Amino acid sequence: MRLYHFTSLGHLPVILATGGLWRGEVPIGDGERSLRGTWFTSDPDPHGHGLDGSSADKREVRIVVVFPRNDRGVTHWLTFARKHRVNPGIVEEMTQTGGGKRKAETWYSYPEIIPVEDFRAIELRRQDGSYSPATPEEIAAAVAHEGLQEAVEADFREMRAKPRRFLG
Repeated sequence: MRLYHFTSLGHLPVILATGGLWRGEVPIGDGERSLRGTWFTSDPDPHGHGLDGSSADKREVRIVVVFPRNDRGVTHWLTFARKHRVNPGIVEEMTQTGGGKRKAETWYSYPEIIPVEDFRAIELRRQDGSYSPATPEEIAAAVAHEGLQEAVEADFREMRAKPRRFLG
């Protein structure tokens, strides 16, 4: 299954330096708690997924991961939300701000670290809005958002100190 993770150029060096994708949070229950998980979509177009509203443009980079069809870790988000009794108000809010039911139907989460070696492609959004593979020079030139590297490393240390809890 080919899935896409969108992020900002300022997040890319941190993703690469910390070993891959692992830092997202997926709400459970009343939304006060969350579990670790990386958000994906089966939609290669970033528009309408609720990626707006951040100080960073989370549509600059598209990471492509192809999961085996039998990978039980890949969870359709709406199914996950029902299983983990996510408050219907939270589901509705996320669905509406994320482009509606049609877009929400394309959302998935994955509970484990996805190592860089498993990335099928790292693509950058070009001037015309299309995506193409990032060159090694473009990747090397990416600069992390100020303070992000340190925050992620601290989060990673804290995560390692706690018992592992995956989405399931």
